[in-house]
Amino acid sequence: MRFLSFLLIISLSHFTRGQNVFTAFENKLIDEDFSESSPHFSQKYTTSEINVVRNGAYKIKRISEDGNSVAFLKQENPISTYELKLSLEIEKSKNKQASGGLILHAQSETDGGIFIELKAKKMFRAYKLSGNQMRLLSGSPANDGWISSSYLTNKQNTIKVRVAKNYFDIYFNNSYTYTIYDTQFNNGNIGIFASANTAILVDDFELSVPVSELGLPLDQSSNTKSVNTDPAFEDVILIFKTKIDKQQAEIKDLKRDINKCKSMLTYDTTLLTKSTRLESENRVLNKTLDSTSFALRKANKRLKYLESMKQDIEQGSNGDLVLNLTSILTGIKRENQTLKITTEELAKSNAQLKKDNAVLLRELERLKYSPEIEE
Repeated sequence: MRFLSFLLIISLSHFTRGQNVFTAFENKLIDEDFSESSPHFSQKYTTSEINVVRNGAYKIKRISEDGNSVAFLKQENPISTYELKLSLEIEKSKNKQASGGLILHAQSETDGGIFIELKAKKMFRAYKLSGNQMRLLSGSPANDGWISSSYLTNKQNTIKVRVAKNYFDIYFNNSYTYTIYDTQFNNGNIGIFASANTAILVDDFELSVPVSELGLPLDQSSNTKSVNTDPAFEDVILIFKTKIDKQQAEIKDLKRDINKCKSMLTYDTTLLTKSTRLESENRVLNKTLDSTSFALRKANKRLKYLESMKQDIEQGSNGDLVLNLTSILTGIKRENQTLKITTEELAKSNAQLKKDNAVLLRELERLKYSPEIEE
């Protein structure tokens, strides 16, 4: 009997085949379309990851070849009962193992939680991390927990998870797909993650809770009536709910105004890349400027030395002698140039005389062999 009970507990902790969450989630806490910078998720840009709101979506990109990049929802308190809905798309890349998904009931950034992970080829899996220990909540160890689902697409998918009483009902594209069960983590934070060398786009993020998560009583079960049926008590709940709805509308308007003010803080990867490139070029130009400045200083120093030497020569006792020698050399150069011109003219005359001499020699030779003329 104990063995059968043990098997029953194990099977429940891994998989249940029917829906188990029937709670009414009427109070919408967050409705984020990422049309502007989001107050619910932080943005950062480092060498290993990028979290940024761009083109109406929240992008999480893990640049590093290992580890995950996680963006946690900014929450004041952990919650245990809620409905989470969002659209998630894994950007196409050369990485065939690209994946991303949700972290539910997260205890901290290192202590783990419940992970729902998607990857290409219409596959998903669920697992739990507790410290450094990983426990599959779906599939089999042979497939590393991965399960194929016809409800998934290879592009954008709508994910909805309804959480109550340690049950997690999972819906893909509005179709119920899977249920997991875990009793270790009763509540926690919500996060979105991208695996190594993966970029994901998140949009239409909605978080709804029942009345109990707002500090008001909630039915113990959706199939039973409330123990307290006092009409006055129901009126009080209705008044509180009306006030809460009005305050939520005001908060949404205020957040929209805040987002407009913060829009200038949105990271632009193009500008950051351009800034990095300009900084690199600036460093190269600074090095060139330093070398040029050094050469200029050296040339100025040499010029000062030559000018000083010139002044010493001109002011010294031999200054006139040097100047006279310079003048004499200039005259000799001028005479040499004149002699060169005269030499060229004489060479031309000599060449002409040679031509005339050759003509005379030919004439003499002709006369030598001609018959003598009698007188």
